[in-house]
Amino acid sequence: MTDKKKVGCVVIMHPGQNNYGTSLQGFATIRQVADMGYDYEIIRYKKKKNIAFFLRNLIGYIRSGGVEKYLYRRNKKKDLRNHREYRETRSVRTVAVDKFKSRYFDSVSHVYTGYAALQKGSENYSVIFVGSDQVWGPLSLYTGFYNLLFVNESVPKFSYASSFGISEIFPWQKKGVAGFLRRMDIIGVREQRGKEIVEELTAKEATVVCDPTFLLTKEEWMDSIQSWEKEKGGRKDYNLTEPYILTYVLGEREDVRDEIRKLREESGLKVVNLPHIDNYHAIDDNLGDIDLYDVDPFDFIRLIDGAEYVVTDSFHGSVFSILMHKKFITFYRKPQSEKGNTNSRIDSLFNLFGLSDRLFKGDIFSQIKKEIDYDYVDDKVETFRQDSIVFFTKGLQLKK
Repeated sequence: MTDKKKVGCVVIMHPGQNNYGTSLQGFATIRQVADMGYDYEIIRYKKKKNIAFFLRNLIGYIRSGGVEKYLYRRNKKKDLRNHREYRETRSVRTVAVDKFKSRYFDSVSHVYTGYAALQKGSENYSVIFVGSDQVWGPLSLYTGFYNLLFVNESVPKFSYASSFGISEIFPWQKKGVAGFLRRMDIIGVREQRGKEIVEELTAKEATVVCDPTFLLTKEEWMDSIQSWEKEKGGRKDYNLTEPYILTYVLGEREDVRDEIRKLREESGLKVVNLPHIDNYHAIDDNLGDIDLYDVDPFDFIRLIDGAEYVVTDSFHGSVFSILMHKKFITFYRKPQSEKGNTNSRIDSLFNLFGLSDRLFKGDIFSQIKKEIDYDYVDDKVETFRQDSIVFFTKGLQLKK
């Protein structure tokens, strides 16, 4: 690359976010940009309080789930106040995850304070892209950040594996969503439904590409993990000497916990649980035989790799189960009938790789112990990986 300007990367960097998938997809994204030989920078945005902006977007914010988000955050703070053990264990996990973020993200980030600085700063880059995960959720429309509305018209812009997180765009948002999509030079989405949404709202074509975590092979992930462990002075010892079931469940469904207990009883294996990732769920307090908190994103992959079985309702929990060749079962985080569910991302993932039989069907032990044809899956993953790298390369080479 001869252009002296850097590539600008917009990836999710929420403070205090302990979700492992978020950190790992960010790591994989910038690792891929670096492997392609580009100099890059993560663009971070620190908002300044702006009452006029808030009032202008208030109605849309409320209609699009703003009240629910406020209540979610308030309840989270309440749980931290009321449950000392949760407060302490969450702190342990946050320290572990923040060390990972500090090592891999802080030194390659530029923080812009205020929207004006963010807009002006966009001119510093040869191309800007927004990365993966649910960056185009209903509330993101009002930030002007993950939809790249801050980027100067003179700067090429694209998306890589971005997700709406929902199956239908709210009617009152369709015009705004179509507007930011039309500004992009090329559009890469993570799910088939995302492609359909783009093409329904605009005359532009969208390409389904793999989540960034699939851009690295199992061997490349393990090499990165070993380098990290060497820096830290060795691998963490969780004293897991016997086969175990790893559970990584983010949602609130009690029936999922009931099935985990059935699997423990029928398999005779202990449950190693990663509880209270996003918020506090009292039903998880006695679910695991072993609860782990001092777990960073690379430890998370190690735990999946070492498990006999994996039970999850997480997209990235499913991804790394696939990459590590595990026997696993995935539950929908919310029932299909519930409005606003994000199940389309799981459906899209499993349809691509012929893994629909890994969705829970009713008999967890007989289902999870079935063999998976990982030769077939690996061939599908590799083809998807290479096609996605071609798209990513095209995006990074955009010129105005």
